[in-house]
This record gives sequence, structure tokens and C-alpha cells, in this order.
Amino acid sequence: MSNQQQQQQQQQQAQPAPGSSQAAAAAAAQTEGPPASAPAQPRFEDLTIDDDLPLLPRLQRYVRSSIALQRLVHVRMLGEVALEVGRQLTATELVPLLPPLVRDGESIIRQRVCSELKVLSLVLMGMTGGPAAAGGAGGRGATAATAATATARRP
Repeated sequence: MSNQQQQQQQQQQAQPAPGSSQAAAAAAAQTEGPPASAPAQPRFEDLTIDDDLPLLPRLQRYVRSSIALQRLVHVRMLGEVALEVGRQLTATELVPLLPPLVRDGESIIRQRVCSELKVLSLVLMGMTGGPAAAGGAGGRGATAATAATATARRP
């Protein structure tokens, strides 16, 4: 028997019988691709935040970051940005950012999203007072909006 035939025979013997739980695990491992290796070290460009961006584009960019700390910092800004941009942009620009955040692998991020939902809800219901409640920009100085943010930010 040649070396190649011996290797094939050994591989066949090593494979679990079809229908077994080992076979199912082996099939799942093959479809999942290579095992996840340790994440590469972030580069300096990955760690920097563009402070010159307006709040909404900045939030949209960094809540999708691969770096958990950047996601957390910007998730904490959700309520503030919602108050700033108003009902319409909250509905069209901020709400679509939520599904991946509520499934985030980091529990601290999921927890923070939950605490920001109160302010987002108040903005969406028009219960924050000021121009932002009507859907326009502004409203940052509204006392109801400030109170809503202070209430939502309690630990």
C-alpha cells in the first residue's frame, strides 16, 4: 500500500460515523471556517477619534468600532445626540444603530444601551420639550430634555 493510500485510510478511520454527534460537530466546525485567532493589535488610527466630526456622524461611525471602549463612549452619547437632533433624525438615523448594539458581545455596552433607551424613547414620543420635540435641531437647553437626560443617566 502506498503512503497516500495509507493516509486516506487513516483519515477515513478517524472520521466519525454519519449521524453521530461527533459527525455533526465535525460538520459544524468545517462550515464555521477557521478558528478565531486572537484579534490583531489595534493600530494608532483605530484608536484615534475624530473630534472634528459633528455629533451624529461621529456617533454613527464609532458605535460600529471594533474597539469596545470606543463603542461604549459613543453609546453613552446616544441620549445626548437624540436630544440634539430631534425626533425625525432619531427615528431615521439613531434607531437603526440599535440592533447590533443590543446584541453586542460586551455586556457593559448592552447595559448602557438599555439606560439610553429612556431618553431615546422620550425624544421619539416628543416628550422632551423644546424645538427638538417638534423634530427640529436644537433643544439642547430645554429643561425637560435636561431633566430627562439627568434621570436616564442615574446608575
